[in-house]
Amino acid sequence: MQEILEKLNRVRGVGGSLVLSPDGLPILTALRQGSDEAGIAASLGNLLEQATRLCESLGIGKAKAAQVLAAQGGLVVLPAGPAYLAILMDPSANLALLQLEARPFADRLAQRLSL
Repeated sequence: MQEILEKLNRVRGVGGSLVLSPDGLPILTALRQGSDEAGIAASLGNLLEQATRLCESLGIGKAKAAQVLAAQGGLVVLPAGPAYLAILMDPSANLALLQLEARPFADRLAQRLSL
C-alpha cells in the first residue's frame, strides 16, 4: 500500500499523505520527514469526530469527508474503506482537481484495506 501513497504524493500540489483509522491511529504514512505522524493522525481523528458531531446535530448525518484550507496549504480527508485517506496540500494545489485525482487512490486503498 505504501506505493499508492508514494504515487499520490507525486500528484501536483500534494505535500504528503497518510491513512488513518477512524479513531485517529496512523495505519500508513508518507509525510515529510520529521512529521509527528501519530499526532497528526490523532488530530485528524478528532477533526472527523467533531465534524460528525456537528453534522449530526444539524441533522445531515455522519461526516464523510473533511477539508481545511489554510494560508500555506490545506488538507483533504476522504473515506478509504474502513479508514480515511488524508492528503496535505501545498499552497499551489487546485482543490477541485486534487479531489478528482485523489478519489481513485482512496478507492485503491479501500480495496486493499478490505481484503
